[in-house]
Amino acid sequence: MNKTKKARKLAWKNLIGKTALSGLVAFGGFPLLGLPAATAADAEAYNYADALQKSLWFYDAEKSGPGITGGHLEWRGDSELSDMYVPLGVNGTAKNLTNLRDDFIAQNLSILDPDGNGSVDLSGGFHDAGDHVKFGLPQSYTASTLGWSFYEFRDAFKQSGQEAHMLEELKWFSDYFLRSTFRNAEGEVVAFNYMVGQGTVDHTYWGPPELQDPAKYPRPATFATAEQPASDQAAGAAAALALMYLNTKDTDPTYASECLDTATALYRFAQQHRGLGNSDGFYNSSYDEDELSWAAVWLYTATGDNSYIQDIVSVDASGKNTGYLKRIIPSQADSWQNIWTHSWDTVWGGVFVRLASLFPDNAQYDYYARWNLEYWSGGQVPHKEANDNTYLTTSPAGFGVLTTWGSARYNAAAQLCALVYDKYKDRPEFAAWAKSQMDYIMGDNPMGYSYIVGFPTPDESAKHPHHRAAHGSMTNNMEVPAEHRHVLWGALVGGPDATDMHKDVTTDYVYNEVAIDYNAGLVGALAGLYLEYGNGETVTADSPPAEQDVTEYRVEGKIEQENDQRTQVTVTIHNESVHPPHTEGTMSARYYFNISELLAAGQSINDVTLETYYDEQKASYGGAVKVNGPYAVNAAAGIYYYELDWSGNEVYGSRDFQFGLIAKQDSQYKSHWDPANDWSRQGISATKGETTRIPLYLNGVKVVGEEPDGGTPQEPQQPPGVPAGLAAKAGNAQVALNWNAADGAISYNVKRATVDGGPYTTVKSGVTATNFTDAGLTNDTAYYYVVSAVNGAGESVDSEQLIAIPQAGQGGQPGTLVLQYKAGDTNPDDNQMKPLFRIVNNGTDAVPLSELTIRYWYTVDGDKEQTFNCDWAQIGGGNLSGKTVKMAEAKPDADSYVEISFNAGAGSLAPGSDSGEIQTRINKNDWTAYNEANDYSFDPTKTAYTDWDRVALYQNGTLVWGTEPGTD
Repeated sequence: MNKTKKARKLAWKNLIGKTALSGLVAFGGFPLLGLPAATAADAEAYNYADALQKSLWFYDAEKSGPGITGGHLEWRGDSELSDMYVPLGVNGTAKNLTNLRDDFIAQNLSILDPDGNGSVDLSGGFHDAGDHVKFGLPQSYTASTLGWSFYEFRDAFKQSGQEAHMLEELKWFSDYFLRSTFRNAEGEVVAFNYMVGQGTVDHTYWGPPELQDPAKYPRPATFATAEQPASDQAAGAAAALALMYLNTKDTDPTYASECLDTATALYRFAQQHRGLGNSDGFYNSSYDEDELSWAAVWLYTATGDNSYIQDIVSVDASGKNTGYLKRIIPSQADSWQNIWTHSWDTVWGGVFVRLASLFPDNAQYDYYARWNLEYWSGGQVPHKEANDNTYLTTSPAGFGVLTTWGSARYNAAAQLCALVYDKYKDRPEFAAWAKSQMDYIMGDNPMGYSYIVGFPTPDESAKHPHHRAAHGSMTNNMEVPAEHRHVLWGALVGGPDATDMHKDVTTDYVYNEVAIDYNAGLVGALAGLYLEYGNGETVTADSPPAEQDVTEYRVEGKIEQENDQRTQVTVTIHNESVHPPHTEGTMSARYYFNISELLAAGQSINDVTLETYYDEQKASYGGAVKVNGPYAVNAAAGIYYYELDWSGNEVYGSRDFQFGLIAKQDSQYKSHWDPANDWSRQGISATKGETTRIPLYLNGVKVVGEEPDGGTPQEPQQPPGVPAGLAAKAGNAQVALNWNAADGAISYNVKRATVDGGPYTTVKSGVTATNFTDAGLTNDTAYYYVVSAVNGAGESVDSEQLIAIPQAGQGGQPGTLVLQYKAGDTNPDDNQMKPLFRIVNNGTDAVPLSELTIRYWYTVDGDKEQTFNCDWAQIGGGNLSGKTVKMAEAKPDADSYVEISFNAGAGSLAPGSDSGEIQTRINKNDWTAYNEANDYSFDPTKTAYTDWDRVALYQNGTLVWGTEPGTD
């Protein structure tokens, strides 16, 4: 840009910055000391080229289909390949997985399935957000908005080195739209696919898209047809394809022509078959006139055919609008003020900015576009109409917040509109306002970090976007791992609320959601600001910095029990590949052991057997582990191994396999088994830990671990250490004990006496956990406990003694099952309650979740119908149900309770495990507010999971945790 114009922009930026930040005194009760008024120097503070490139990398993270592996992001690979073969239910193939009727499919089979494989190819496109559904309106809105940004600010992409990258993303969209459009011989659209996947199903999965199993999470396809119209969806795609024509007509005219031809056909299809598409309740469209106008204005730009403009603005003889504008402006005598912005559901903001650009002398178009931008400025750019004081209320720090859910996306879209308007109308104050808002997003805000992930650096930005692929959980748990495995470069998180507050928390999909429509306005705004305020910065790297190498394959071992006849061990194999995530179908491990002690006693390998006790692959995934062997390494020295073979099963994450090596007694009925010399036994204990002595193989090739050298003697095993830290929790007729793991321990013996100092009786031997619950006791009796550790070399001395006295009470079985609580919403006065739960099993036995029931007590504050919702649960939201119950007799701080129960599909809680997070939400059907301040179970201070005795857990109807209201 020329120096005079740039100087004028900087002057406006300086003025806007001072206006935005003047008079700010507090955030959360503290002075805003770190927010000086912006200066001209601040205008150069951010590298727009860097931000622009990163904002495009986000779209690489959102890609679906084949052709992703080896792209810009090393941690993304091909995904949703089943979308290439969505079954139509013909010719004996799989059942119809579309919304198309069987007679429609039969009539149009040659169009839908030209290759005759019984399916339709709907691959490609982009995931919607942190989930993996391809929703219609966000997809077409994003494609058209990115195309608009490229059309208006192409020089920014060229000069910053991002032109090819942007065209790559745009073509990924348009290829998907072309593939999703089915036309007859006359070129007429007969069907248009606009959604693949199902939100309610997809949202029960939390993991990398590369590993999402379509058998467990089916991906139905939703089409628009004449009988099932979706004119909003078809028109949105038409706009995107018309823009793709404009952006490629000079570089790839053949492809551009195909895009324009399809855009025209989709637009006519939408015109002829009006009706709103389905989104399963996630992206409901208000109406279709705005999408039709958006398509028409770009088809006019592409063709010069004025009939497209008339479709929007036609008027009858009486002055009534008969075009699409009649939806919002009934007649020429009426006016309209847009208090929203260009967004996935309402694109009027973009429509009027484009009309004002095309027809600069039309005062009406200019008013609709300009007024909206002045409104967004919060008064920093005053309305041209002197008496108009209607403005968007800004946050204390001057940020325009339209709504808390995704505030930054709407703000960025408004910035894009302002920058395009300035381009054609030469209004530098709008560009300066956009700059002030982008400065806020980039880190000049009270939270002190950027809302663009990874910009300027990962440490200076939000770190926990609500995004499955970047988080990289291997356990379907959005809280594990605590930190994301990958940086979601360039993603615009939801942003702050009206008080400038933001929560950088993975589970918070309001503050920290990311989505393709969020970034659409961001990309365009960054491109416009690059031209206005940039210094010609370029970027050369095609991909983000390489991530640190990770240990993709490893093995853990744990001794379950051991004596002179057997060794019982759990072997856990790990495939933790992340570049990109992928399953392995040829994994195996070897457990080496030495029977020289048996040989010396006249026995042989024939006296050794292997018994399987638990196979996680078989129990949870299908397909059993094959046990092969024993194979001799050095028969004379007595060295053998068993092969544990997972081949034929696709493995990702971890798999447990528990088995016992059992030696027969000799002819004199004596036992000689001694694991002290076993290669694979060395270094593992009663606490699960990583080992290199159980090597792991892929397709028979060792990838990690060490093999024995054929008979080198091993160091003799030493007796275990003494257990320390013995603690107890006395309950009703029982005592729950726990202690610290002892060095070298394989198992533990729990001993009890009723006299101080003993003698002690062993109440449980072979305990492999570091906890035990002693039940069936007499209340109000003193019991004295000690614990000893055991391994193949012997038993340790006893631990220090501990005294415990069980007593009757309401606690049921304390220490065995624990119910933890977390306040999902700390506001006591809003219209929803959000208690979050986690059940912990501290016992030694697995507990079926179907035996358990949770209760949460509250006051309903008005006898209204209520609805229970499960927003997310690690065990699967479909595996639990909830209801609200009005108590027959009110108790202090409680007249109602929420009761949550589980079905058989929830599975069991293994010893030492927990249920994972259970997110619940309760609202009145009329959405009136609760007063939770006086609710028995509510505690806003519990923002992390805490043992909380004011929520209750029942097992088979018996209270086992917590205190019911009125009994404490």
